[in-house]
Amino acid sequence: MQPVLEMFAAHDFALWPVAEHEPYGYLVLDGELTPAQVGTAVMRIADCNDFEPDEEHAPYPTDPLGVFLYGLLTMPDPSAAGGLRVTDTDTVFVEPGC
Repeated sequence: MQPVLEMFAAHDFALWPVAEHEPYGYLVLDGELTPAQVGTAVMRIADCNDFEPDEEHAPYPTDPLGVFLYGLLTMPDPSAAGGLRVTDTDTVFVEPGC
């Protein structure tokens, strides 16, 4: 089992270094992530928590980095699109009739 983040095509993201990845797929979260992959994960988590502030939250920032990270830093329970990927490497499937 591997924890994963759902990825999307991140066009023109320039707030910090991110890794190249498939336009739509999964980023495996493990102890072997490169610094650019960590940047990609933070970008995706921040994007999943992007929202317009209401009166209960801190004032909305004006700089691009602050705007992008606002939801991630002010939400009490941030979330991200992803889950666990299960890979079965022990079972061999044999097609009937072969």
